[in-house]
Amino acid sequence: MADVETPVVLEGVTKKFRTTTAVKSLDWAPKRGQVTALVGLNGAGKSTVMRLMTGLIKPTEGSVTVVAGQGRRAVSAMIETPGLFAGMSVRRNLDIHRVLTEADVAEIDEIAELVQIQEVMRKRVGTLSQGYRQRVAIGVALLGSPAVLLLDEPTNALDPDAILQLRRLIRQVAERNTAVVVSTHQLRELEGTADALTLIHEGQIRYDGPFADFVGSPSLRVRALDDAATSGLADMVKAKGIRVEQSASGLRIATDGSADLLAAQIFDVAAAAGIKLVELGHVAPTLEEAFHAATAGAC
Repeated sequence: MADVETPVVLEGVTKKFRTTTAVKSLDWAPKRGQVTALVGLNGAGKSTVMRLMTGLIKPTEGSVTVVAGQGRRAVSAMIETPGLFAGMSVRRNLDIHRVLTEADVAEIDEIAELVQIQEVMRKRVGTLSQGYRQRVAIGVALLGSPAVLLLDEPTNALDPDAILQLRRLIRQVAERNTAVVVSTHQLRELEGTADALTLIHEGQIRYDGPFADFVGSPSLRVRALDDAATSGLADMVKAKGIRVEQSASGLRIATDGSADLLAAQIFDVAAAAGIKLVELGHVAPTLEEAFHAATAGAC
């Protein structure tokens, strides 16, 4: 059940659209005070999950439970095109949505300071840059102090500076004890910002845990003086039960424990066989490699 730490909980959620199952038997509970990156291929089920959390659609099976907490709005979302009135001022936009969400009037100036839009409060939304419009949209979504904030592709069409500012803002919102869920195709845009990562593939969760752990352990790249020696070393390492991948660039050896200890072991094997190494180093896996492995069914 949803509680103070997990304000929204999906339990055994399945959503079917006629003959299509968008999500299947989903159990998920993003935590308050964290930024969770919700990632997956197109059609994986990300948008369906976000709509289930907002109550825009109902699950075919299972339940979605939300606990807002005293004086807090339950779930707020910025999904697809922000619902702003282009011909009205920023302040007027905030005030209209304040009435709709029954938020306190004092929140307008507080939110304007948080999302750094004080200087454009009198300007019409239609005259603002894309970066400012995104900030205004997030400001609108923050009215009523939501327990859960859902952002769908918030960095779309933003320049690098605007993306950096938005990342800082997202981090600040989470620090207000809000569970922030960001759906994105661009994993690197949330690196260093997201605390957790949830990967959905074909309607099911393939990974749900710390963002930093998603890429897994580093591997070793090893290359001997010539191809024959490299192949010979590969056979020796395999004989010790160590997983090895061989390519034109050398050997890639997965590490299940300490990369340093494994490197020392490989060095000793090569030295004992009289094989001269020209390369032996750590290779950090990339987010893209981890994503591909997870969606290909390797994790």
